[in-house]
Amino acid sequence: MAAITKRGSTFQISVSMGYDTEGKKIRKTTTFKPPANITDKKAEKLAKEFAFEFEQRCKGMTELKENMRFADLVEWYFDNYAVNELKEVTAYTYRGQLKNHILPVFGNMKLKDFNSAKLTAFFKGVELSPSSCRKLYIILCSVFKRAVQQGFIKDTPCKNVIIPKDKRKTEEKKPVLEEAQAHKLLEMVEGYSQFNTIVKMLLFTGMRSGECLGLQWQDIDFETMTIHIQHNLADVGGKHWLDTPKTANSVRFIGMSETLKNILIEHKTEQEKKKLLVGRAYKYPNMVFTSELGNFVDRSSLNAQFKKLVADTEFSYISLHSLRHCNATLLINSGIDLKIVSELLGHSDVGTTANIYADVLASSKAKVAELISLKLK
Repeated sequence: MAAITKRGSTFQISVSMGYDTEGKKIRKTTTFKPPANITDKKAEKLAKEFAFEFEQRCKGMTELKENMRFADLVEWYFDNYAVNELKEVTAYTYRGQLKNHILPVFGNMKLKDFNSAKLTAFFKGVELSPSSCRKLYIILCSVFKRAVQQGFIKDTPCKNVIIPKDKRKTEEKKPVLEEAQAHKLLEMVEGYSQFNTIVKMLLFTGMRSGECLGLQWQDIDFETMTIHIQHNLADVGGKHWLDTPKTANSVRFIGMSETLKNILIEHKTEQEKKKLLVGRAYKYPNMVFTSELGNFVDRSSLNAQFKKLVADTEFSYISLHSLRHCNATLLINSGIDLKIVSELLGHSDVGTTANIYADVLASSKAKVAELISLKLK
């Protein structure tokens, strides 16, 4: 029952909310000021009605678990939601991001104390790139969305949060490899080695590195000249396994050129020689790319090898993932329909492709306009 105390012309209302984790009593208080020119009896009656409504709201808040700490919500999220709905590699990434950036700041904060202004201030002050801030924001949205769905809170504090934008001018952004540069890079990986084959594979197909490392020989059809992407090599804390691709649209067929076919046939021939030398100890004989003993290829080691290759060259700013962007850029600049490019990349929809390659599309349109002007002169 709410306690009502009259102080002058106003009423102070107090509601007991039980005890916190340290055994301290939790109380919620408010005040009620009745309208002027009414009798004391009428004012007291209105105060009781207001107190009853306030008490009901407070009880609702208790049921919402508004006093739950954010760290406890995070643990609930991983124990109940992530374990069933997220891929293991995604859950691993989410947990690491929360542990490194969010929990040190908000771990002990109660859910009732979160609001969009506090999250906006956090993102404004954190020393992370705009893209990293957006990734953190997506994770927070996911956590708070599940809290709302479970009835822990009424609404998510992620609404209207202001995320830092990338204010770099177009010319300040890392450029995508152009056609002439792609030819130079191919010259740098001329000659056979598995590493060279992987670089060429990524550049010729635009597939993700995890998709490339997850290929099995049964996925490659030399007769129909197609590559079936249906796995992604997951890597969590040094543990590797074949997982489903990033999205449903990522399961796809990619055409194979005669050049790439010859590269892969050469690779298969060399790999067969290694299998004969290693014998039964060769762990995954059906994988297209393996270590010397037939194990999965570690992606971080592959990235490090690529960084070593491009160090002190004009390509020092690029990564293995840049080869995917190069492939897409070359296709768009060659006039290939955006929907086809999107399907080849395995994006969830064509809008994703349009957003990622907005600058390339704008440049391509400008070239088309100039070409028409020259034709009509």
